[in-house]
Amino acid sequence: MRILFYLPVITPWWFARIVKPMMALLADEHEVHVLAPPPWRNTGIGKTELELCADLTAVRWHIVQGDGHTSLRTRPDEREGIIAFVQSLAPDYVLCRSADFDTVRAFPGIVRHITEGAADPLALAPDCFRFTDCPFDHGVLPDLAPDERDALDAMIDPFWRSMQRSRTLDPAQQAYLGDWANLPTDRPILFLPLEYEHEENFYTMHRVGAVPNAAFVEELAQRLDGRVFLALTNHPLNDLYVDNSALRRTVRAHRRDMRLLPGKTPIATRTSSYLMARADGVILGDTKVYSAAGFHGTPMLRLSRFRTGDWLNAAADLESFIEDIADGAATAPDAASARTWFAFHAANDLIDPCDPRLNADDLLARAAQPVDPGRWERNFAHFSKDWMPSTP
Repeated sequence: MRILFYLPVITPWWFARIVKPMMALLADEHEVHVLAPPPWRNTGIGKTELELCADLTAVRWHIVQGDGHTSLRTRPDEREGIIAFVQSLAPDYVLCRSADFDTVRAFPGIVRHITEGAADPLALAPDCFRFTDCPFDHGVLPDLAPDERDALDAMIDPFWRSMQRSRTLDPAQQAYLGDWANLPTDRPILFLPLEYEHEENFYTMHRVGAVPNAAFVEELAQRLDGRVFLALTNHPLNDLYVDNSALRRTVRAHRRDMRLLPGKTPIATRTSSYLMARADGVILGDTKVYSAAGFHGTPMLRLSRFRTGDWLNAAADLESFIEDIADGAATAPDAASARTWFAFHAANDLIDPCDPRLNADDLLARAAQPVDPGRWERNFAHFSKDWMPSTP
């Protein structure tokens, strides 16, 4: 088989932790190619990545040079040339880290995006991942036969109550965090988890609404006009690597109607988990926080160009969502389907690059067969081995 890794927006972490292990699995048995631009904004393939793969002598590298290489991250200047080159390679599989979804649709072979596997509150290693046709199709379940749903529900049942209890606060904790968060009681609370916007994140090209986050928050403030209170959290990597001064100024200018809370509560839990359970609703874009909304049963508005699983019951219109929140009529995610989705995600979708039993055939089968009940039992057992089972 001929496998192409197309990596316009690969970062050093993603390459070292996820892509290199895949290449090592495949290179002994298959013809592996890498197509990527040189480094720019912490993306691309450079000396560090090539040295990391010095042991993979059979891998064939195609590094796109020239002034136009930066455009590969979003909309390639030489799109037709890139497509023609990939067609000339005639890969059987194309595995992508690309924010440009349109170009890769024209590639031959089985094309899959390499995306994050995290799904709060599942306890998962940070380098687990999955293959998908579209990175921002969130919470989508395939058509499952009744016996397949029953099998998935049976897998997660021993752990579900334990997961719920781990996210449930006792009355004293609720009172303490309520005083800490100091959220108003005179109107509904909407939670807004802000998305990552470092310059290395080219996926922001798909966002609906103003960019950057400060402009988006200002836009929402104007539209909401004080009818609800916005409780915000920043993306943890924004806190580490991004200048948040404009965001803080925007929040201060609307302090009667919003508050930006730190990422951790005083009891060392995630503020996002507290707010997801406390808020009357949540506004989401393409963040993976949707899984926590599904788990907590939090009504959601999703502002996105991509698909959302029917079980999440996501609203798409801000005005009607606010009206439903105010009337207590917003539709929550379906609780039974939430269990099924989390079980399906662990049993079917997740891939652990450090799994000693993972081999080249397994990896390609994941790309070729997006749904395969034959792998569910083993896969679920692998990812749930460190989870806390429920007690009677």
